[in-house]
Amino acid sequence: MIYFMCNYTSYTIEVIYMSLERHNIMIDPETWKILQELKRIQNKSISAILREAVNSFLETNKYNKVYFKMMANVPACDDQENKELTEMLETLTEDDLKVVESYEIHR
Repeated sequence: MIYFMCNYTSYTIEVIYMSLERHNIMIDPETWKILQELKRIQNKSISAILREAVNSFLETNKYNKVYFKMMANVPACDDQENKELTEMLETLTEDDLKVVESYEIHR
């Protein structure tokens, strides 16, 4: 946290540090021009605009953000492991699929 005083009012700003990776994407010229204009208007990087857009998309479509964050950090399984997992999942009965307990996760 960073604390500072300004005109007798105390503000707290939470600074988020994340590691970023460089990736190349193919995007149509019209969308690229829109992103460049949003960058100029909002004074944000295109990467930041895309991150916000993805978060908004997940929220709007009621996707579980926790699931996607977990899956982003889980290595992909090989074909053999995938086959084993699929076989285990296919043996589940209706009783196995009943919700026993539920928890609400807050950010």
